[in-house]
Amino acid sequence: MLTNMTDSLPIKGKRFSLKSLVQHKNFVLLLKLILIIVLGVILYQQIFGREDLTIQKLGTTFLQHLSWQKVPLLLLVLLLMPLNWLFETQKWLALMRKIEPINFYQALKVVLVGLSFSLFTPNRVGEYGGRVMMVSKGNRLHAVWATMVGISSQWIVLVVGGWWALMGAFYLDFMPINATLLSGLILIGGLASIFLLSIYFNLKKVVQYTARFKWTKKWASKMNASPFDYYTNRELIQALMYSGTRYLIYSSQYLCLLYFFGFQASLFATFLGILIVYLLQTGIPLPPSTGLLGRGNIALLIFGYLSIIEGTAAAILSATFSLWMLNVVLPSILGAFFIARLGWNEKEESASSH
Repeated sequence: MLTNMTDSLPIKGKRFSLKSLVQHKNFVLLLKLILIIVLGVILYQQIFGREDLTIQKLGTTFLQHLSWQKVPLLLLVLLLMPLNWLFETQKWLALMRKIEPINFYQALKVVLVGLSFSLFTPNRVGEYGGRVMMVSKGNRLHAVWATMVGISSQWIVLVVGGWWALMGAFYLDFMPINATLLSGLILIGGLASIFLLSIYFNLKKVVQYTARFKWTKKWASKMNASPFDYYTNRELIQALMYSGTRYLIYSSQYLCLLYFFGFQASLFATFLGILIVYLLQTGIPLPPSTGLLGRGNIALLIFGYLSIIEGTAAAILSATFSLWMLNVVLPSILGAFFIARLGWNEKEESASSH
């Protein structure tokens, strides 16, 4: 009996092999089960464990504001929801063309699985780690490079767009600031925008530079030694355009939800406020257990300057919570389904079964 148990363990020679254990079918099943349970706990805590806005309060607020005049706002939000992830999928598909041949459906699954992983990490950085895990083992080194480009393009759009929205809000007196300080911030913003874009279009040099550091030396050295064809400026611009399109899509969704729940401010001021909220959210690393609460507080702070009426907290929190439910929770549930159904990498599993 003891011999049979020993034979079933992953052993290399006579020594225990951690690598074999990680790749063992039962271990993978257990890990997937743990991930899905933790994901469920996080979602339950965020949806049902809140004090400022429970799912019941959201439902009541939704019914209070539901009217035929506001139905077009809801329809637009729902129509934009799949477009948001369609453009993110197209961006990932474009970045992966030089690395691994995948179709749109495979790219969509990878994006959704990555989104499920994002709930475990601050600022959803796990989204890209989850994507790398779904790529064939031999291509994961280069997939890290693709994720760097994807992260950088979205981050630049959020930071540059949000910064200039903040400057616009200051300049138009939507938010108070000293005139001299504003001039300094505009100068800093211009230099920072040029600096960020310069780095983005010279990422190859960044990889070469990171070979100097101990914790990135191994990866950077492999990248520098590999025959991988780095992305051209045209491809980098394409990634920026995909990121910018997504930026406009989920900002428009937020705008529609704010007006649906009764927020009142000028269209331009509200749109600037949305971009500022995204800027601040990007700059503050929020863990999944407090992320939504923190985002709600940031939104309350910024939109409090812009609203023309008192008592808009419920509208702001309802819009923030609803957007999170539509753009994060629902796709994450689909991603969890793919984790449970398809495993880490469908190509490797199908190849090993033959």
